[in-house]
This record gives sequence, C-alpha cells and structure tokens, in this order.
Amino acid sequence: MQTRLVRLITVLGIALVAPLACAQGFVASVNALYADIPAAKRSDTILIPALAAMETPPPAIEGLERARLIVPGMQGWKEAVDWAMKPAQRAALETLAKATAPQATGAPMAWGQGYGVAAVTPALVKARLYTELGDPPLLAGAQFLYIPRLTDLCILANIEATRLQEEGKVDGAIAVMGRVVALGRQMADRQFFKEARWGLETMVRSLERIRDIAYVDFRGKRLLTQEQIRHIIEALDDKGEARVDRILFPKGDLIGAEQAIAIVMVPKGGVNERTFPTTMATLTSSDQPLRLFSEAAAWKGAGVGHADWYASNEEIAKITEDYTKRWPLEWFHTLNSLPFERNKLDAAMFAVIVATVPDMSELFNLRQAVRTEMVGTRAALAIVGTYYAYRAFPPKLSSIAPEWMERLDIDPFNPNLARGNRPPLEYFVPMRDQVVDEKSEPQPHEINIVGENGVNFSIKLKNDTAVIYSWGADNRRGWVQRVQNTVEKAPDVDYLLWPSELSLYRQHLSEIGELK
Repeated sequence: MQTRLVRLITVLGIALVAPLACAQGFVASVNALYADIPAAKRSDTILIPALAAMETPPPAIEGLERARLIVPGMQGWKEAVDWAMKPAQRAALETLAKATAPQATGAPMAWGQGYGVAAVTPALVKARLYTELGDPPLLAGAQFLYIPRLTDLCILANIEATRLQEEGKVDGAIAVMGRVVALGRQMADRQFFKEARWGLETMVRSLERIRDIAYVDFRGKRLLTQEQIRHIIEALDDKGEARVDRILFPKGDLIGAEQAIAIVMVPKGGVNERTFPTTMATLTSSDQPLRLFSEAAAWKGAGVGHADWYASNEEIAKITEDYTKRWPLEWFHTLNSLPFERNKLDAAMFAVIVATVPDMSELFNLRQAVRTEMVGTRAALAIVGTYYAYRAFPPKLSSIAPEWMERLDIDPFNPNLARGNRPPLEYFVPMRDQVVDEKSEPQPHEINIVGENGVNFSIKLKNDTAVIYSWGADNRRGWVQRVQNTVEKAPDVDYLLWPSELSLYRQHLSEIGELK
C-alpha cells in the first residue's frame, strides 16, 4: 500500500507541474496582502520563538475547556501551575504581552507570517510553526500548523489568570486575558477562514473569561478597584484596539478557489481530465495523506457534468462579491436575510468551489458574538463597579452612563434601531425588579441554560446579583428564562452576559461531581 501511495504521489507531482506554472502567482498574491506590515509591527516574529520553546501542557489540562474551568483545589491544579511557572512558559507569557501591546502611534501589531515554505525560514518549517501548502503549493490545501501552538498559549494564559486571581491579583488576571483578546483580534484579520475563525472564537472565549474572573471576584474578596474596572471598560471600547468593525474579510480561500480552477480546468474550456482528479484528491486529503489514493478514485468521475471554466470563475466572482458586499453591513440589513451565494451552489456542478470555499457565513455570526461579548463585558463591569462604589445595584442600566462609559452600548441583537434608537442590553435584579402578585413573596429567578457541549442545567438567582442579557439570535426579549449563548437562531433563548455563564457552568459541574 505504501509503495502504491508513493507512486501515486509521484504521478500527481508530474501531472501538476505544467498547470501550476501559471498558478504560482496566486500564492504570491495572498502573501502580498501582508507586505505593508512594518517589521517592527510583526507580532509573529516576536511570539513564534517563544511558542517553539514552550512545553506541551500536562494531561491534567489537556484541552482549552479544562483550562478555562479548573480552579485551585481541583485535580491537576498543581501540575498545571508547575507547568505554567517553568521558564519557557514564563517567557511565552512575557512575549504574549509584548506581541499584543497597544501601540501609541501607527498601525497595531499584526500576525504577518506568509503562507508556504518559501515564505518562512527553514527553522520554522522544522518547528512546524508555519502554514504548509504542500508540494506543489495549493492554497486550498493549507494546513495551519502553528495554530495548535497558539491554542497551547491560550491554555497557558487561562491557567496564569486563575493563578493570579488566587494570589489576589485580579486586575493582573484580567490583563492576561485581555492580551489573549488582542491576539485573537490579530488572528481575526488573517486571510483564511480557519485562521479568522480561530481568532474570533478566541476573542469570544477570552471575553467570557474576563467576566468569569470578575464574577469570581464579585462572589469572593471583591479586590477589583473602581479605577481598575474603569480602565478595563475603556480598553474594551470598540474604538480601541479591538476595533471589531475594522476586522477584514479573509480572501485566501477565495483566491485558493481561483487557483484550483486555473489548475483543474482548461482555460475557456471544461475540466482538464489529467489534472482534475489528482489535484482535487490532493486538496481534500491534505491533512490525511493516506486517503490520497481513495480520494483520487472518488474524484475521477466528478468532472462529468461539472461547470466549465467560464461558469466556475463567474460563480467565484459572485461568491466573492456577496461576502465582501455584506461584510461592512449592519447585522439587520435586509441583504443579510437572504441566503449566501456560497450556500446556493449546486454541489455537483460546482464541486471544485464546494471543496475549496468553506461556508464563511460562520464568520459573520462569530463577529456578532464578539460584539455581544464586548458590550456585555463592559456593562457587567460597570454594574460591578457601581455596586462596589455604592453597595447597591443601580435602578436601571442607563444609570451607569456617563460615570462608567460615555453612553450605553447597543444590544447587537435588538432590532429596534429605527429613527436613531439605541436599545441597550436588558437588565434587572432578581426579586427586586420582577412583577409579582402583591400577596406573594418574590421568588428567585430561575434560568434554564444550555451550556458548553450542550449540557443543560438550571440555576436560581436571588437579589444578591444582577442579570444582564442580550435578546439573542431570535431577536426577542425572553426575560432570560432560557439561555443559550449562541449566534445560531434558536427560538425563545437569550444570550446571558451576567452572571457569567462560564462561572455558572463551572458551579453546576462541581455540584454534580463532574468537575473535581
């Protein structure tokens, strides 16, 4: 089997040489998108050596979810701290701060590593801290080998944040997660879907974690000062370094589809029977080379009935225009209610495009989640700051402005934006603000939550905390009776921002004995 695989790879290489001679420019065009990043603003050149030196996280915190949930006293905590305190990990945290530091002037820091072995040094290839495009280089087959190491860095940051909070350095714990938010923001500007998705997801998780840290402090020693809270709120202003509305839409996957079409089709003609099955097999098995032979056989008949060169390029142009036209629009723009061009494709007629262009509508949803997390984190911290100052929750959310922010942020999921309206997030104090029969005593407010990994649980809240929530993806106010923090449309659910859903999830897992 191995001999047949080697023979097939050799044949594939020979078959692809001629078409790729005219397609190499596509890789150069994507790498050129990073050409204007000054060397002094390249965060990747600062951070990657530290990533290379980092040790693998211990089994006790294998996976980001465990790192976000584990607290002192749980199994594996000592191993996690011992790992985090080793010199290589300390250096990585210091380098993270440097690579994501806010810039006083000029452009922000940016992850500017190019794609393919030709764009990096041999040392980075050896360390597997680059993007592999294969030989010959195919954009649609990109493997982002450095991303798992960035995830290890996020694991480390979460452990460090918990360690600092245990030591009473709550402001420092939040600062660490703020640097991870900034790292996610850099990655959100990358040119491929998988990179941008990692960046946006990292921003969401890190903003969740900031509220988690604040909630643990609120339930504990209350060490955050009003000045520290004010600084965090200001740092999360959308006009600051996060700049959500300036996130670029990635072009790499779309250019990769154009490259694939140039290779597998005869210019102004139909499918190139010589290159079509071999190239498509290479692309769809890039991360699983043992599947190359079976993939080639599967693609051999897929060219029959496929759209020609003209129609395929026209479809890519339509998809590109659709994505890039929608990206700057407001969430509730009428165009966003229509199906994406990518999702209307005939899978057989445009098999090349389906295989090379992912469903990038997910990025629109994740960006909306980032917006919601940001405004929710700012509002939650302002409520906490008010309580610390006056030992009472404000009567309404508008009371936090202008003391804590110039004006209230808008609920990203509230559609009532006509005539200059700025609908804020929803807010109430359980028992205090709930309407009940005058003959009855106020009861705790029960929330049913669909947490991470689809875990369902409920919690009852009393008047010793406040509740802040967004209308959520169904764009309706539901009095936070059912919660699912998702941008996917789900009926009758709200997006809970305070108390921290992550904190409540940890509490639930601990109570039922699944988190020890």
